[in-house]
Amino acid sequence: MLESNDKSAGLSFKDLIIQLKSIKSQSFSGNLIVKVDANLTWTFSFRLGRLGWFSGGVDSINCWQRSLSLAKLKLSPEKLAEINNLSQATLESNTLAELLVKESIDREKCADIVTRMTIEGLFDIIQFSQHSGNRLAYRLTETGAGNSSLNLILPLLEIEPILTKSIQVWQEWANAGLALYAPSLFPVIYKSTEISQLLDGSDLYHTVLSIDGNRSLRSLAANNHQSILEFTNTLLPLFRSGFITLAAQPKSRLNKSQNAETIDRSATGDLRSTGSSQLSNRFNQPANSASIENSATKQSPLIACIDDSILIYQSLERILDRHGYRHYGIQDPLKIMPSLIRNKPDFIFLDLLMPITNGYEVCEQIRKTPSLKHIPVIILTGKDGLIDRMRSKMVGATGFLGKPVEAEAVSKMLEKYLVVGKES
Repeated sequence: MLESNDKSAGLSFKDLIIQLKSIKSQSFSGNLIVKVDANLTWTFSFRLGRLGWFSGGVDSINCWQRSLSLAKLKLSPEKLAEINNLSQATLESNTLAELLVKESIDREKCADIVTRMTIEGLFDIIQFSQHSGNRLAYRLTETGAGNSSLNLILPLLEIEPILTKSIQVWQEWANAGLALYAPSLFPVIYKSTEISQLLDGSDLYHTVLSIDGNRSLRSLAANNHQSILEFTNTLLPLFRSGFITLAAQPKSRLNKSQNAETIDRSATGDLRSTGSSQLSNRFNQPANSASIENSATKQSPLIACIDDSILIYQSLERILDRHGYRHYGIQDPLKIMPSLIRNKPDFIFLDLLMPITNGYEVCEQIRKTPSLKHIPVIILTGKDGLIDRMRSKMVGATGFLGKPVEAEAVSKMLEKYLVVGKES
């Protein structure tokens, strides 16, 4: 049964995937409302387990306008201007339903608009859930199969292909080294005089001139007829050098007190506010960094913690610090094997369920890698079934530990298997 009560913050994107699949399998009709924090909300509207409408996010109006532009609707300039200039309050499924009824748009383009908006939204949910100290929360509001325009007029879409595409787009983004830069945020020129002198006469100069602080990276990319990946890559050196910063809101909404929320003031390119940026930095810190070297003697064992949940890493971090172990976290599934091969930890805690891969597959890869195959691997999971334990053993896991992690159980695992590893 689907539960309609609020789910408190602390859920990861994999929990959302499970919820979306439950909505499909149980033919749910109603809204799924997802939050990262109090000010950032997305709404998925379903009928009988299929998606009809999506809204919300950092700037849903920009998302709506881009999707309309890419759909290339054959509307009068007056009508196009009218639907392009909707306010946040009036942007709803009825707008699209009206275009469909009046045959201003066909069902294929209607479906394409909703799909584009949903892919952007799911991408942002992945982005913010992985890099914010505030984990996901969601709630379900059941409406039944009623007679609204959403239920009777708009095409209904299967959510799983949209979800798969969203994860693929995120993987490509992260693989390009852009995981710390959210395309929904708003670039702001931070050192205008210096950047003008630096870029004068270059091809990038005109691109930078288009940055006004009121358009997101996605909107700027669309205006420049580039993919978001290509566009952001061209600006990457300017982010890293501090010439361009990222803000959570457009410049027109910021006042002096909000300027402190400007992202990337230290030119690190991290997401959200300074507090959660520091949390993200600590989670993804490489094992050879100075802070890890200084956290204990160089002879102390190095522990790798592979989990998409920052909260789980924080729990392990406190336990490992108490016992003087060096440690680091790996959050991005695409970076698991390269990081392990590069850093050669002495011990690995490995989450069983992650959005893109799973602990079984990762453990199997570890055991097939000569330089890693003898490292103790402890599978972390909220489950505690015999089948999971047997499968973990089959792929070469050293042990099995339930979540939430307990200090005594973690200590016993480390004491037992680190000794074994040293003796072998």
